[in-house]
Amino acid sequence: MPTSLENMQTLQKSGSRIITIFQTLLLCFGLQSSASADNSHTSPVLRCKVSYAGTTQTIDTSFLQDPYLAPMHDIGGRFSFKAVMVGTNSKIDYIKLYAYLQGRELDTPIHQAIYRKPILTSKKMKALTPFNHLYAGEVEREMQYQCFLGGAQK
Repeated sequence: MPTSLENMQTLQKSGSRIITIFQTLLLCFGLQSSASADNSHTSPVLRCKVSYAGTTQTIDTSFLQDPYLAPMHDIGGRFSFKAVMVGTNSKIDYIKLYAYLQGRELDTPIHQAIYRKPILTSKKMKALTPFNHLYAGEVEREMQYQCFLGGAQK
């Protein structure tokens, strides 16, 4: 005759099988998010590839609370590039991209792009912007950039 301990172990095994089957059904019918199924959280990353004079820089941007604190990146001593992504958790409120021509006394804005919600993200990096060519200065120097958006594991 089985003891009460053996009965409890049998119930626990059958109970965990039922939970596993229930979770599988939820996933099959799309009722449970994949984030909760694998217990990991993703936060979007804005990755911009900025090129000037044959050199390419990769600039990664994550959420900011204060857009004025976003860093300005020097691009070859001729241009500056700034990427701002404002939002919370996995929801992006807006993305703004700025380019400036560096001057002796003052940088001159030459480009601004604004992306407003809804901004869809995925786990894989996908192009957010086209491949942009910006020309500025007395000899029309060229800076190029393209930005991608996707999730990054925390």
